[in-house]
Amino acid sequence: MYRSLLLPTDGSPAAEAGVKEGLRLAKALGARVAFLYVLEPVGPRLFLGPETLPYYQALVEDMRKEGMAALDRATRMAEELGVGFEAHLLEGRAAEAILKEAGKHDLLVMATHGRTGLDAVLLGSVAQEVVRRSSKPVLVVPYRTSGSEAASR
Repeated sequence: MYRSLLLPTDGSPAAEAGVKEGLRLAKALGARVAFLYVLEPVGPRLFLGPETLPYYQALVEDMRKEGMAALDRATRMAEELGVGFEAHLLEGRAAEAILKEAGKHDLLVMATHGRTGLDAVLLGSVAQEVVRRSSKPVLVVPYRTSGSEAASR
């Protein structure tokens, strides 16, 4: 059935909850996992003026280090559970990269940050786009902080 799971992460607590759930499922199924961190282009929104140019490369390097740290945490969790894995850091738009990688796997397991209202409109939702466009099944793991649970009541 599901022999290969794609587990995207952005290193956030929500994404790590998705990774944990995906690993538990993979362990139960005897499946392998592939972790994916997508380094999104900073692009023109960063360039407010020529004074920002010297900081661009340092910012990109910091973002790459953050991605590697997120993948490192995920692979350690897989090792602890004895789940076979591979890990990839790709560059591009997150939803596009996830959808492209999804073709190599049987199931995607990813978290939603649980944003609502204006936050959801302004920040968008990678999980929402992936669910809408994926030809593969997607298991969405909800994530709510205690503050957002109280606000939604």
